[in-house]
Amino acid sequence: MKYKNYITEKLNRKPNEFELHLFSATYSEHCGYLHSKELLKLLPKDKAVFAAENAGGIKIGRHAVLFKMESHNHPCAVEPFNGAATGIGGIVRDVLAMNARPIALCNSLKFGNDKRIIKGVVEGISNYGNCIGVPTVSTEVLYNERFTENPLVNVTAIGIAKFDDIITSNSAYAGLKLMLVGSHTMKDGMGGASFASKKLSDEKKEDKLSIQIANPFMKKKLIEACLESFNKKLVVTCQDCGAAGILSSTSEIAFKSNVGVDIDLDKIHIGDTSIKDFEIMLSETQERMLFAVKEENIPRIKAIMDKYEIPYSVIGDVIERKSYIIRRGNNILADLPVNVLVTPPSVPLDFTEIPITDPPVKNINSPEIYNQYDHTVGIRTQLQPDDNPQFNSLYLWEENCSLGIYTFSSTVTETYTALKKAENEFIKRGFEPEGITNCLNFANPEIPPTMAEFKKAILAIKKFCEESGVTVCSGNVSFYNESSTSKIINMPAFTMIGVKKAPR
Repeated sequence: MKYKNYITEKLNRKPNEFELHLFSATYSEHCGYLHSKELLKLLPKDKAVFAAENAGGIKIGRHAVLFKMESHNHPCAVEPFNGAATGIGGIVRDVLAMNARPIALCNSLKFGNDKRIIKGVVEGISNYGNCIGVPTVSTEVLYNERFTENPLVNVTAIGIAKFDDIITSNSAYAGLKLMLVGSHTMKDGMGGASFASKKLSDEKKEDKLSIQIANPFMKKKLIEACLESFNKKLVVTCQDCGAAGILSSTSEIAFKSNVGVDIDLDKIHIGDTSIKDFEIMLSETQERMLFAVKEENIPRIKAIMDKYEIPYSVIGDVIERKSYIIRRGNNILADLPVNVLVTPPSVPLDFTEIPITDPPVKNINSPEIYNQYDHTVGIRTQLQPDDNPQFNSLYLWEENCSLGIYTFSSTVTETYTALKKAENEFIKRGFEPEGITNCLNFANPEIPPTMAEFKKAILAIKKFCEESGVTVCSGNVSFYNESSTSKIINMPAFTMIGVKKAPR
């Protein structure tokens, strides 16, 4: 492993093979934000609520609108349908984990000449969103041949919750039980975090095990079961099982809450008896959530899960010692300091500038694409997509106001201009722009001028937010968007939201 010497130094011992598998995920670019975390600190987030959580947002009266944009670029290049569908499934979990009901989906798509990818991605988004009953209200679709092998598939989920009822991932304390709810853990999605942290291989069949399998009908049941459990105050802390699966969800709760966890693999509900110990930890099987709960509430949670026919298991404990312990019965497989497991080393950043000229991109959005999405389910949607498929408005009856939603992207040099145009679009329509989420899609950060371009984009976003008062609520970084024969045009993508008060 790349950082084996660093880990040995931090632990004062050599890590065993099982532990190295854990570090391979938590020290990946996708989980560790190795090249971007310091620059991301420059983005203004002071007006956002819950910006350090799974999904940040804005406060509107007694409620909060939470939203987050993510990428599923690599999976969609290999398996377009499941890659796109599980992208939607994953981003929905980010708002769901905070006790927010998902009320809208958005997407920003960049394609090249591969019609199979275009068809599969659009069908994957449509199938999943339509099945779970969440409207897709904002769609951008662009074309350039440099997105042929590596499409960009960025998706946003928007949810609403009562502000005082929001659940955070940093509230766990010693004595709580860890409860895994949702699908049986399988081998699908194996190594997804590491897969997303490297360029695409020439033989994409090798990457297919890294792609999760979508199950929207399980997700619909999971949404309702989670919200019922949350609203009955049965769950203290929640984290979705996203990249790196059980490993990431349990270690994030431990780190954010300043506690430890003790997990027994024998207690996890498994769907494939041939699965190895490290595969259980790294599997990215979809439709799973991790709860930290009081022991006395477990029977009531089990009753809710039984009602919705959702599997579950109590897999371990929250402990006072700040250690990450994995066992099989009495056999200890790993015992690691939590902060070492989730805090990768600093990496050198190369900000060498090389002049580049971005080729033009073409808007290929059309009714044939956006009409595949159900944009009216949920009875909040106020606009038809034919006028502008990137902009829509939802009625928030909870606060008697309208929520404007606009999804767009730009090249690095046009980032500031694109944000200003979006702001003007809101103002023209009578909305006050308030917050953005982003996905920063870039090529290999180890090869110039990627980091120089990344820094320019960050500074452009910072400048816009400071001038406009619009705050950064959440975001995502996607590096290594390239193959052996081509690399993408570096393109940040955004969803902006704003509010229009109802007339009195």
